[in-house]
Amino acid sequence: PVNFVEIQAPAACVAAVYTVLGRRRGHVTHDAPKPGSPMYMIQAQVPTIDASGLETDLRTYTQGQAFCQHYFDHWQVVPGDPLDASVVLQPLEPSAGQQLARDFVLKTRRRKGLSDDISIDKFIDDPTLRDVVRSLQQ
Repeated sequence: PVNFVEIQAPAACVAAVYTVLGRRRGHVTHDAPKPGSPMYMIQAQVPTIDASGLETDLRTYTQGQAFCQHYFDHWQVVPGDPLDASVVLQPLEPSAGQQLARDFVLKTRRRKGLSDDISIDKFIDDPTLRDVVRSLQQ
């Protein structure tokens, strides 16, 4: 899921807003001054998983001068295989490219208190079905 974000900030804070959006994989779609005021209106798209805490970061980087509204905009395919266990993720570093799907899955599972191991074996009781599933995973 991707959120649409509208940010209002003074002209002096636009660079800080771009910095925050860049750190959160945001893409600016429109940037223009608001007629008759010293404010800028910045419209962007940010992945929902990176949108939590966005408002706090904006306020921190702009000393409370910028504020935002965001809501769901559309779905987008995430590159990579979320079940690829060979992907090694570095802590505290953003993932890119084909590692992104695995990163999203692991972040979500950790946030919910689940293990990093993604397996359906614990849900299958029949040994024959379990063998079929294992053969498909290889």
